[in-house]
Amino acid sequence: MKNILKAICSAIILTGVISCEDTKDPNVSPNGFELRKDGTVTSPSVLTQATATDVFGKFEWDSANNGPATVSSYTLQVFDHNDTSLSNPVEYTGNGLVISPTSRKATLTVAEFNTLLNGLPTFKCSEMDVDVRIKSVLGINPNPYIQYSNPINVKVTAYSLKLPVMAFVKAGNTPSTEPRIAASTPTSNTDYVGYMYLEPGNYKFYQPDACQDFTTPTIYGGGAIAGSLSSATSAPSIAVATAGHYLVKANLSNNTYTLTPFTTFGVFGTATRSGLGTGFQVPFDYDAATKTWTKEMDLIRGKKFKFKSNLWTGTLVVPPLPNPPYAPGTASSSVSILGKTATPFSLEENSTAGQGDITVPGTDDGTRDKYKIELDVSKPRNYTYKLTIVPN
Repeated sequence: MKNILKAICSAIILTGVISCEDTKDPNVSPNGFELRKDGTVTSPSVLTQATATDVFGKFEWDSANNGPATVSSYTLQVFDHNDTSLSNPVEYTGNGLVISPTSRKATLTVAEFNTLLNGLPTFKCSEMDVDVRIKSVLGINPNPYIQYSNPINVKVTAYSLKLPVMAFVKAGNTPSTEPRIAASTPTSNTDYVGYMYLEPGNYKFYQPDACQDFTTPTIYGGGAIAGSLSSATSAPSIAVATAGHYLVKANLSNNTYTLTPFTTFGVFGTATRSGLGTGFQVPFDYDAATKTWTKEMDLIRGKKFKFKSNLWTGTLVVPPLPNPPYAPGTASSSVSILGKTATPFSLEENSTAGQGDITVPGTDDGTRDKYKIELDVSKPRNYTYKLTIVPN
């Protein structure tokens, strides 16, 4: 009977229950385990994109001592050294985590450790004081048995994974609250872009630090040549004469910028109406309160469309059926085209034919459904759309 009871206790321990009633048999207990680092882990250290594939550090640890013979699962955690509640750790479970019956190791690249640091709510561009520890989990929910190793402290300066941004600031306004343009990657400075509504006035570009802090920005005004930028203190402001919507672009590799006005967004493609081609767009209405472009209109099931911004000044054409009216586009009036990405309901600039097309739900049988279409381009490089079917 004693051997049977021991077997039952061991089975219960491995399924997540902490103890057995027979006090003569072993119960799980927090006996701890040690985490160690090798010489690759240096403190203080500075992480750079140029060394992203290098090894930041190697860690190894003993098997967690839970009392009886058990097998735990492990994750590596990083948290702010000053987070006394330990409420916001980030966890690493990548390929560098190797667990076997005889060893437990974690090898993290610079890029991997940098990503963990960027995930902390207290991330900053200056030196950070963080701790690394191992979390041991025995059993399964709802009652896992958890232990933590000793922490290893590291002082490290990471690089931000945020996209570089610039604010286009009207004289007298606060840079941190003004519309922004963003680059396509954390290392790019050539393709800043953003959509915004501008009032008449004098503007300059404000570039914050890599963490998007505008405390000590680099300020760009107009250069000696039209469309050029200068960071000289004496550089004049950039004048905006006409209120309206603009596509704003900047390139800091050659110090140039463009401000391109447009009057509306809309959809174009075979989903809007058959027989009229893809150059005929239904203009959207702008909602200043939500900063979205919207329109209710019929779309043909199974057909495709994209979004286009245009500078239209002509009269809308009202067809017999179906409504709503459409605007015949021209090459000279087209400003930008947005197509879908791999992320659902996300958009990016994409003028390549056949790529980035959005397909209307349903079988391509000629049936039309009315949709409310919403487009949000107020966040640079984070453009989104929404399709909501309108009941008949």
